[in-house]
Amino acid sequence: MGDKLLSADRAPSSLGFLLSQVGTHAAKRFAEHIAETGLQPPLFRVLNAVDAAEGQSQQAIGKAIGAPASRMVAIVDELQLGGLVERRPHPGDRRVRALYLTKKGRGTLARGRRIAAEHEEDLAAGLSQADRRRLVALLQRIVESQQIGRGVHPGLGEPRERRSARQNP
Repeated sequence: MGDKLLSADRAPSSLGFLLSQVGTHAAKRFAEHIAETGLQPPLFRVLNAVDAAEGQSQQAIGKAIGAPASRMVAIVDELQLGGLVERRPHPGDRRVRALYLTKKGRGTLARGRRIAAEHEEDLAAGLSQADRRRLVALLQRIVESQQIGRGVHPGLGEPRERRSARQNP
């Protein structure tokens, strides 16, 4: 009955709707799976970025992934409290703190990456390898043309409560 009732509905064939539907589904499922590591997706994103740019400042890493400074401080504090990253004096400027993964952080990151790979396999189960590569390339073109920022995670913006408070004083 539901299929007949909405047969004239154009949303299910609209790019924006489909991207939103798949994105929301993928984000929810990934959050459920990555929670096994004790992380939330934005923390996992920062762990990946620290691994890629180890020894760089928290500010530089935050800027590269589009994380506001205040949000980055809170995330790194949480990762440090969990024993996953450490702040060390930057070799070139003692006033700056550089980020490094700990042994525990490397283990958690490796486990998280296995979970992410399994999630991606599950998400793209109905696609051939060629279709997956094509879809990734097309989505990367959208990211570039919309100037979203390569590697920017939507969960790294300001916490929702702070945005709401500023918008509704």
